[in-house]
Amino acid sequence: MTRTTFLTVVITLALVTAGCAANTATLSDEPHCRAADFAPPFGEVDPCSAESVLAAAVTTVFGYWPSEHPDQRVAFRAARLLMDSAFAQRAEPAALVWAPVSATQWQQWRNDATTIAASARVTSDDHPADTATTASRVLAVELEPRNQPPIRWAVYAHATRTTTGSAWLLSGMEVLS
Repeated sequence: MTRTTFLTVVITLALVTAGCAANTATLSDEPHCRAADFAPPFGEVDPCSAESVLAAAVTTVFGYWPSEHPDQRVAFRAARLLMDSAFAQRAEPAALVWAPVSATQWQQWRNDATTIAASARVTSDDHPADTATTASRVLAVELEPRNQPPIRWAVYAHATRTTTGSAWLLSGMEVLS
């Protein structure tokens, strides 16, 4: 193969590849998330990351302060900025029963002014494929009451957004047993 033939082949291949690439959607062609940052205390949560929003929302939902909160719904309400409004409204009553914490245990923690550290992390469990506006993840939740063994369980959380440019919001949650 002569140098001229080689260059012709390379240039032709480059043009064909470029032509095909021009008609193929790439990540850079997709609309970018332009969501505004969440208001405090969630200013550090990336509104364009479903996993970040789910982890922060679920951690907050289970961020119990029995000495200050009459019941678990107060923690749920604290996460409203990270929730779809319809989910927030319909799910609030369920906040009383999501965690494996009995009313007796809650009252004991309240009487003892027990501090509780809550955490939620996205696991590597299988989940349905994400779409541009929906994502679901399994999160491992842990409550660590002071001077007591930790309480662990999993939740299946769903996030949605109205457009690819808007913020992800918690839109559903199921406790896995």
